[in-house]
Amino acid sequence: MADNLVESDIEFVRDVARLGGGSLKKCFQCATCSVVCSLSSDEKPFPRKEMIWAQWGLKDRLLSDPDVWRCYQCGDCSVYCPRGAKPGEVMGAIRNYSFKSYAFPRFMGRLLSSPRYLPLLFAIPGVLFLIVLQHMEALSTVPSGPIAFTRFDNYVDLIFVTVSILVLLATGTGVLKFWKGMDRNNVRGDGYGRIGIGSSVFLAAKEVLTHNNFKKCDANNIRYLGHLSIFYGFAALFIVTSIVFIGLRVFHMDLPMDQTNPIKVLGNLGAVTLIAGCSIAVYNRLGRKEQSGESHYYDWFFLSVLSLIGVTGLLTEVVRLSGNAAAAYWSYFVHLVFVFSLIAYFPYSKFAHLIYRFVAIVYARYAGLDEPAEEMVSGKMGTKSVA
Repeated sequence: MADNLVESDIEFVRDVARLGGGSLKKCFQCATCSVVCSLSSDEKPFPRKEMIWAQWGLKDRLLSDPDVWRCYQCGDCSVYCPRGAKPGEVMGAIRNYSFKSYAFPRFMGRLLSSPRYLPLLFAIPGVLFLIVLQHMEALSTVPSGPIAFTRFDNYVDLIFVTVSILVLLATGTGVLKFWKGMDRNNVRGDGYGRIGIGSSVFLAAKEVLTHNNFKKCDANNIRYLGHLSIFYGFAALFIVTSIVFIGLRVFHMDLPMDQTNPIKVLGNLGAVTLIAGCSIAVYNRLGRKEQSGESHYYDWFFLSVLSLIGVTGLLTEVVRLSGNAAAAYWSYFVHLVFVFSLIAYFPYSKFAHLIYRFVAIVYARYAGLDEPAEEMVSGKMGTKSVA
């Protein structure tokens, strides 16, 4: 009998409320949320079950629930909820809790969960890069000659390569725990494993790249444009950075590039697109609270760092072109601090939703929990009743 007992974690309920799910207790299980959600099916509905699990404090069940991540927090369920329980915000709060829960090492999850540690988070990269400048005797004396950020690359690359390796290990550890939890705690669909992991990854990648599910939102469809701009703006910057790193280290590429160079053009377009997407997201959160819901520290940290990467990157380029060496090097320093913050804190910030959502979608396809898996096998697509 002991094995069948439900273990409720009251502290988890409090944490969910603190992280944005304060309306949780208003839910009285009317199922309106599951009916109006365009991503929920009759056979495997959500977020109704997640609301009752959260009220009961079933932390382990929710942390291994792929449906928590299949929610795009479009706000439809929150807008139509007759009790103001705001299921979309509760689902977002559970995802915020997941960043801390799957963090490795655990103390990093705590550091990223509260604004009181914000000065420390920015001080870490600030001190690192100040040490680099001091070592190169560039703190008191502006380097002579043409403005060239490449003079710092040996040290900067060492820092970022080391940090990237640690981040990959931390992310891999968290994702492995997440996958094992989903496989252990979820009822497998009839089509479990039928389409294979390769096809599951392909379908998940297609969903992420097209952002098709964002288009299904009614109450807050502006999120589609904002999220798409952020995603592809950042993707362009990532591609450009990778090309420059490989080109510099392998092919001894000459820098800085001419402004008409296609790689430079792509980078500038990526920065502008990223800033535009972040601006839409900020407007959505500040000007359309009924649709977007309340924003949490996780949201603002991620949006702020992304925005500042785009702004400081463009600013550094403009200052370099102006010929002001001192201003150029210091703006580059500030830009590096924000880039470090985005990369180093990836597994513990909202940026990690990119990988956890992707993994959850892959699992849902592979385990036969999602309609597209059946569609691929049988060529048929079930229909969702709203009656």
